[in-house]
Amino acid sequence: MKVGILGGTGAMGAGLATHLVRRNKVMLGSRSTDKARSAAAKIEGVSAGSYEEAARWCDVAIVAVPYSSIGALQALAGPLSGKLVISIVNPLRLEGGVLQYSLEEGSAAERLASLLPKSRIAAAFNNVPVAFFRKAPSEEVDVLVAADTRETFQEVAGLVKNFAMMRPVYVGPLTQAQSVERLTVMVLNAAKLSGGPKYSVRFVS
Repeated sequence: MKVGILGGTGAMGAGLATHLVRRNKVMLGSRSTDKARSAAAKIEGVSAGSYEEAARWCDVAIVAVPYSSIGALQALAGPLSGKLVISIVNPLRLEGGVLQYSLEEGSAAERLASLLPKSRIAAAFNNVPVAFFRKAPSEEVDVLVAADTRETFQEVAGLVKNFAMMRPVYVGPLTQAQSVERLTVMVLNAAKLSGGPKYSVRFVS
C-alpha cells in the first residue's frame, strides 16, 4: 500500500513513517519539498514530495498538519477523491499552563471531511504519544477510531495492525471524533501535570 503523510516532517509524521515503511511504501508530503526531502532522508525507504505529489501518489493519506494549516488541504480534494484520509490532528491551545481543546463545536476530522467531501475520513492515532512510535509501549494501547462506516474502520484497522502493541477500537461515526480529540487533551495534561511517563488509553474488561 502507498501511504502519503501530509505534514510528515514533524515528529508524529516521522514516527508513523518509520513503522509504516516496513510493510508499505511511504511518502512524506510538505509545503516545502526541501523540508520533506530532509526529513525523508533520515528514514530508509521513505520518499518525499509536495502535498499535491503525495496526495496524487498515495492510496491512503494521513493528515499530520497543525489545525491552523488544515484549510490548505482543500486544494487536495481532487487528488484525494475516493481515498481513505486519516486525521491525527488535535486542535489544542495552551491556557494558564494547561492544554485546552480549542474548538467550540465540531472536530478537526469533521472539518477535514467538509474540505474533502469525496474522501473517506477517519480520526485515528490522536491519543498515541509520539514516544510510542519511537519505542513500542510495554502494554497494549488502544487506537480509537471514529469513522462513518465499519468498512472505513476496517481499512484504518489494517494500518493500525502495522504497529506492535496497538489495538484498533471503533468508537462510532465521525461525529465522535471530537470526543477522541478531546481525550488527547486529558492524556497530555495527565502526563505533564503528574510528572509521570507518557500516557495513552487502554480499555479493559
